[in-house]
Amino acid sequence: MLILQSLAVLPKESGFRLDRFLRDRFPDVPSRSVRFAIEGGAVRVGGAASSKGRILREGEVVTVASLAEGKDWLPVPSDLPGASVAYEDSHVAVLCKPHDVHTEPQRPLEAGTLAGYLRKRHPEVAEISPVPGLTLLTRLDFATSGAVPAALTAQAWTFLRHEREMGAIGKRYLCLVEGDVPEPTPIDYAIDSGGGQSVRVRKDSADPDPCRWTWIEPVGSAGAGRTLVRATISRGKRHQIRAHLAAAGHPIVGDRRYAAVPPEGPGKARLMLHAEEVTFRHPVSGEPLRVVCPPGPEFTAP
Repeated sequence: MLILQSLAVLPKESGFRLDRFLRDRFPDVPSRSVRFAIEGGAVRVGGAASSKGRILREGEVVTVASLAEGKDWLPVPSDLPGASVAYEDSHVAVLCKPHDVHTEPQRPLEAGTLAGYLRKRHPEVAEISPVPGLTLLTRLDFATSGAVPAALTAQAWTFLRHEREMGAIGKRYLCLVEGDVPEPTPIDYAIDSGGGQSVRVRKDSADPDPCRWTWIEPVGSAGAGRTLVRATISRGKRHQIRAHLAAAGHPIVGDRRYAAVPPEGPGKARLMLHAEEVTFRHPVSGEPLRVVCPPGPEFTAP
């Protein structure tokens, strides 16, 4: 972590945006570190907090309280209450993530993530992929629980990343949704995921790639006008299941982002979305592997 840097703007830097100025002055620092520092108020121009687009002038002084280096984004090795291992051999593991924790760090030196749990169990993965997610092959939202596969060797990492890009890692989720879902159905709406915290569903346009569809199958009525369903995806997009189900008129219970009428209260109720199963070819044997992370009792239909 770089601490307490005070920098005068040079004549050739006059007219630079603040974020460009910092990237030029610290070329070895990740761009995400510059964004994080500016948004967190750790960067000041003439003593005042400034936005990333602030135009600098010659002679102004930019003060940086702290700026994360690349290694600071690596997940801190740590235990993770509620996490477990559903499958493990010398090449691959499938971890069970608890809800309301991050899959990978969202800030420098963050402990208590699933990636940190992986790193504590298998320190060698940081040499294979020295990035915040290490060798985890899927990323679940903060509020989502369930199965996340991880490569444990360089060979497995190369093989499984290719499988992921080909849509060959299958993921099946258990969801409690609003309304009655009477029969299996695909949801093929196209999703625009660029920018912002939420994605936009285009109900007037079908995605041409079936790997980006969400396949829904009812498990049973959960009472109170709700249905327990299974949702299957392969090469999914960010928030795909949540956004697709909401657009189809069946928002997931507890979804404060995509439900037309967000849940009331201070947010104590969890998002009822669990990655129940992951399927993929074993990176060495090539044999199909199916691993299940059992859901909590809250997902049991009456």
